[in-house]
Amino acid sequence: MKIFLIRAAMLISVIVLGGLSLAIVRAASLSSSAEPAELDRPSLTDERVIVKRLAHALTIPTLSPTPSEPQLERFGELHAELEAWFPRVHARAEKEVINGATLLFTIRGSEPELPGVAFLAHQDVVPVEEGTEREWTHPPFSGAVEDGYIWGRGALDNKHNVMALLEALEHLLESGELPQHTLYLVFGHDEEVGGMHGARVVAEGFKSEGVELAAVYDEGLIIADGIVPGIDGAIALVGITEKGYVTLEVTASSDGGHASMPPKELAAVKLSRALERLYESPMRAAIDGPTRRMFDEAAPHMDFGMRLVFGNLWLTEPLVISQMAKSPSTHAALRTTIAPTMLRASPRENVLPQQATATLNIRIHPRDSIASVIAHVNEVVDDPTISVTPVSDMRAEPGPVASMESQGFLALRDAIHEVFGPIPVAPNMLIAAADARHFTSLTSNVFRFQAVALTSNDLERIHGTDERISTEAYLDLVRFYVQLLRKW
Repeated sequence: MKIFLIRAAMLISVIVLGGLSLAIVRAASLSSSAEPAELDRPSLTDERVIVKRLAHALTIPTLSPTPSEPQLERFGELHAELEAWFPRVHARAEKEVINGATLLFTIRGSEPELPGVAFLAHQDVVPVEEGTEREWTHPPFSGAVEDGYIWGRGALDNKHNVMALLEALEHLLESGELPQHTLYLVFGHDEEVGGMHGARVVAEGFKSEGVELAAVYDEGLIIADGIVPGIDGAIALVGITEKGYVTLEVTASSDGGHASMPPKELAAVKLSRALERLYESPMRAAIDGPTRRMFDEAAPHMDFGMRLVFGNLWLTEPLVISQMAKSPSTHAALRTTIAPTMLRASPRENVLPQQATATLNIRIHPRDSIASVIAHVNEVVDDPTISVTPVSDMRAEPGPVASMESQGFLALRDAIHEVFGPIPVAPNMLIAAADARHFTSLTSNVFRFQAVALTSNDLERIHGTDERISTEAYLDLVRFYVQLLRKW
């Protein structure tokens, strides 16, 4: 037995050393999959005016409409300014206004047999949380230009994309450049509340008209500056798919009555136990799909220590998963997430509820589906007296995965390199929801990316206090769209 144990230990040591040697060799041999395009930063005619126009657009509070407060007149105010600022776009394009506020510009291409290309952005912004206005360095709808930044709600989500696209197209039309492909600019007015009356209506119209698209570009991931471990500098993260979305209501039932005489079974207690079981039994986590492809593309650009880890996920995946699970943002890339967001039960403190309901907001990983999520929740809850019901029209399966060999991706990659230099470009998955999901039935090549370099501190400003974009980052965004539009 002693000899057997010694031989077993020696065998394990050989296997471990062999695996480690293989991992080191693999890490050392990793190389980038593509040569970056040469730097080609277009000159802009009047940068001061470009900045001023975005700043003014931020002063118009185009808040997402709600049934009780449509507020569409502010969108009309913005539209009037856009017409004055971009006369060539309005003269060249066919313009439609959908449901009172969403804008669709169609610029016919010189070769109509070619598939079109859609560029999406949204005009609506989220409100500023009441009571936080004084925490802003500059008032949230001031459009202040100070300290090298343009300040205001919408500076990063998403008026900067609306304005940069129009600036770029106006620039190209002014220089006499015309597209080969038909271009569609879709500027929704209700993206922050689902896009059901804006982008979805446009996409349905395209489908009924038989519009063919080569690519769709929308907001999404960013140029991450100092965010990705092991990369000292910037990396462009391009969303090639998007998590699905569904809302479920989980309802527990029991006898009601007076709170002074509680029975043994309480609806609220049954519901809380079900939620605890869901929390303790999440859906499967793995590094696969777009997340795996992101690490494959990023690893060659990492320092050697991180390259050793991320370039050998066949060996290190459990370790990486355990570390990623510690952060909400990286944890969300591993699995379908289930988050209880709303709870309701009794209307009064002395009344036992007959029903207690939790609303679950669920973001679905591409390996899962709405059906598999519902099956998982039912299996974990495991209580015939608790119902699980999908609610809300805002639901979508995970998006198809766009091709990294497609013209759409190659055009995007080259435009990034031409404006920002030879930074790594890696695919990834958008964990939130964007208007682009409404267009996935028209093409699988949907890319979710905004060409703005942001730090982790900047990300906290999106939907938060002191939203802002640096003037140089905004001008680079305009340059990026000039180059991307030129590809088509």
